[in-house]
Amino acid sequence: MSKRKVSWEGAFPANVTPFTKDGDIDEALLRENIRMTVDEGSHGIVVCGHNAEAHLMTPEERKRIIAISMEEVNGRIPVIAGTGAINTDIVIRQTRDARDEGADGVMIEPPYFMKTKPADSIAHYARITDAVDIPIMVYNVPGRAGVDLTTDVIEAAAEVSNICAVKDSCHIFERMMEMIQRFGDRINIFIGPQGIWGFAGVLLGAMGYVDGLQQICGREGVELYDLAKARDYERGIPLQHRLHPLRTIIFESASTSPASLKDAMRLLGRPCGYPRPPLRLSEGEDLRRLEQALRDHGFLSDAAAE
Repeated sequence: MSKRKVSWEGAFPANVTPFTKDGDIDEALLRENIRMTVDEGSHGIVVCGHNAEAHLMTPEERKRIIAISMEEVNGRIPVIAGTGAINTDIVIRQTRDARDEGADGVMIEPPYFMKTKPADSIAHYARITDAVDIPIMVYNVPGRAGVDLTTDVIEAAAEVSNICAVKDSCHIFERMMEMIQRFGDRINIFIGPQGIWGFAGVLLGAMGYVDGLQQICGREGVELYDLAKARDYERGIPLQHRLHPLRTIIFESASTSPASLKDAMRLLGRPCGYPRPPLRLSEGEDLRRLEQALRDHGFLSDAAAE
């Protein structure tokens, strides 16, 4: 089994999956969303992740989305596919599907809900790597998965598997720094909360970030990375402050993220479609409050709202 060194770096949006009102994948809108992502200069794309509502999909649906993504991207930027699940064998199946469709890598969180111990998490990744030879981005998202992959666990997993990158969404700045210092020369470190310290993280050695908020801010999310790489503090710091409120706007919305992310995208005229149940779009006064918040922070103009 090979240990690959990947060249992933930059601003990687975690794309949503547009569904129709009846819950089917809206393939036309999905293609439009992916083309938008590429046209806005994103350095890579993550599909079938949490923001994509992948855990509400069948393996066949994930495979179809990856196939469409590969067609639309057409080799211009790396495509990373989320293949995580609670069952290791299902993860292996979905990872094989991603490989067979040509994905450049996969993003996998630890099995959620069961709160696996470190040895179980490491064994989970080892089994996947033994079964499928493809670069893996470990996704540490304790708020969703219920498991916090510490720096020790990630480093140990990387020694026995084809783990080439990590997206850390634990929201602990010291954790990010520790990973960069301990194995940033061996594993590509990606930040989860771009809106909190994306600029600072890249300055300090992170390779980039993976964040669904770029589905709202678009080119500005790419620009934040470019300004950090250029050490342009005069423009980068104000841009980081501008993007920071997006997290509060989305996560304090009346609907549950990523449905709230789609609420904002819809208001901004960006291709997003409907969420799948149990997620729902905001409406009425809830939607008006979200619209006003986007307007108050300068993300929505009167022209865009129309």
